[in-house]
Amino acid sequence: MQTNSFKPYFLASGVGSVPQKKSEDALELIWKSVPLAPHWPQLPGLGAESSFVGQYLNALLEAGVIADVKVPKFQVEAEDWAERMTVFYTQYLEAVEGHEQALESFGFSAQGGEGFEAFCRDLERFGTRDAVLLKGQVSGSLTLGMQITDKNRRSSYYDDTLRDMLVKTLAMHAEWQTKRLRKFGLPVLMTIDDPALYGFGASTHVTLNREQLIEELNVIIEGILRQGGIPGVHVCAGMDWTLLFDSKVQVVNFDAYDYMQSMMVLAEPINRYLARGGVLSWGIVPTNPIAWQETAQSLILRLEQNIEELVKRGVDEALLRQQSMLTPSCGTGTLQTDLAEHVYKLLAEMRGLV
Repeated sequence: MQTNSFKPYFLASGVGSVPQKKSEDALELIWKSVPLAPHWPQLPGLGAESSFVGQYLNALLEAGVIADVKVPKFQVEAEDWAERMTVFYTQYLEAVEGHEQALESFGFSAQGGEGFEAFCRDLERFGTRDAVLLKGQVSGSLTLGMQITDKNRRSSYYDDTLRDMLVKTLAMHAEWQTKRLRKFGLPVLMTIDDPALYGFGASTHVTLNREQLIEELNVIIEGILRQGGIPGVHVCAGMDWTLLFDSKVQVVNFDAYDYMQSMMVLAEPINRYLARGGVLSWGIVPTNPIAWQETAQSLILRLEQNIEELVKRGVDEALLRQQSMLTPSCGTGTLQTDLAEHVYKLLAEMRGLV
């Protein structure tokens, strides 16, 4: 993979979800807190179509492959299942070939895209202000594949055909979203949010295959790269980070507050990742009530201690500092509004101190 030239120098952004139910309130928080790298607000409080699972399924729902966004299941028992799959794959192939209308079908539903469309309208009306980067996000195939089942409540991830449709759907959505945001003339960071990746290597998920997971990530990443975006991955738990380092991902967003230890043992892989232009995005602001006990200064101290420890273990300090970002440790969509606002306030204050 070619070395990319993205050098964020502790640029701050959010993970995605916020607890507000009005997009204008969410955007006010985002622009106030992370004006250099604003993200569109995921608004899970609006319901199933705006949820982590339901938000990206529009093409599968329209094809009839999945029914009921509230409890999505693949309709493999339908008498016309083969015809429904044909509708989906035809739409997919047309999108790959560059048909605008087909690609559009992989975007959001009207309700599911409320936060995204509000962000785009805001950019059209007021411009990009001081922003140097725009950020979007899409859910990952492993997490969705574990959540979405067939009629027998078997995770669709373990069915080759169903998993293939999920991966292709997410790849085309990531491409569509990147293309929309790229129109505003700034670099676009598109992050794949796939927390279930923590299960790789665990005794409860022995059937997960490293090469397959990397291949699936790369399929989605290719959709982002086709539109000139910067592909990222967010996992809010400890995992084997070398799986991500060995993919085509360019930004790894990890929970640096609770799971830093899982990075500490990876000095050599981190150096190789940084050398090819990879960025570490530190989820250093906790997204739970302990955030009330923290200050920007205490979190900066924690960050600096972690950097110092990595450097002691052999990580190139100059590369690490120029190729780092700051975020909350996870999305804030499930938090009380005052706590979410506090998390973003800490993030903004940290950015002013590094």
